Amino acid sequence: MEQKPAVVSVKVQKKKHAVVPSGGLGAFFFWVSLSVFLGASAIYFYGQYVSLEKTVRVLKEEDELLKQENQKQRAVVDQLQAELAQTGSLLKSQEELLEKTTQSLKAVESKKRQEEAVSTHENFTLIHEMAQKLNALFAEEIQKGESWVIQNPQNIVIRFSKSALFSYGGIKISNSGKALLEKLITALKPYLDNSKEAKIEVCAYTDNDPPALEVQNVYPTNWEISAMRSAAVIRTLIQLSQLPEDIFSLAAGGATKPIADNSFQEGKEKNRRVEITLYLPIHNSDFRATVNPASVNLGKESLPSLKGRDE
Repeated sequence: MEQKPAVVSVKVQKKKHAVVPSGGLGAFFFWVSLSVFLGASAIYFYGQYVSLEKTVRVLKEEDELLKQENQKQRAVVDQLQAELAQTGSLLKSQEELLEKTTQSLKAVESKKRQEEAVSTHENFTLIHEMAQKLNALFAEEIQKGESWVIQNPQNIVIRFSKSALFSYGGIKISNSGKALLEKLITALKPYLDNSKEAKIEVCAYTDNDPPALEVQNVYPTNWEISAMRSAAVIRTLIQLSQLPEDIFSLAAGGATKPIADNSFQEGKEKNRRVEITLYLPIHNSDFRATVNPASVNLGKESLPSLKGRDE
């Protein structure tokens, strides 16, 4: 039998190359390159370190500034909160004061209304009593249709026909008219002497006939005629009573506000009238004139007669 030859395995070790040259020119260049690399790396990382350190320093400075600004803002906020609290307290005080003032005003207004109600009642009572007295005083003239007493809520109107006060011609107060005015002012004077609010307004009215041609140079319209008649009445009342002039006011109605139909003679006679109004309290007239009654000359020599115009 043929024998196979024996096989012996032999391990061959491969030669390992060194990573770092151990000598020669290659080793020199290696170490030079490594040194350059390490130096550049050191310089790079040092630059990064310096940059980071600078950034950190800037951030710390900014952080410090932010902290200071934050403290300032906190101080401002604290001050604003304090001022807000003070303002709230002041506002509350103002509200309380306003409430007290409102209550005081309401109390004053309520008291004023009560006083006005009492005063109105007293005035109404006084006016009613005076109206009754005047009605009794001029009962005869009222019966003849020469006088009327009109009671209103705050005043009394004493109306006289033109013929009851003025003589023929229409401007001068007649003797009988003066007697009527004296009777009136005698009845009113005690009250007028004790009242600071009472005012007397005199307003004369005419019919719608224009002034006669012969007197139109002095009395162009009925306004002048009515004003002169009002002035004559006021002047007589002042002379009879010695009352101060400032309680009197003169008004001229002319042919306005007729109380009867001017188409008939009877109506014209009713419209020719003088209304003496006692105001309680003071009321302004609808027809104010700037004539001073005491300064008007009512002598015969200065005023033409109105005879022929009305009777």
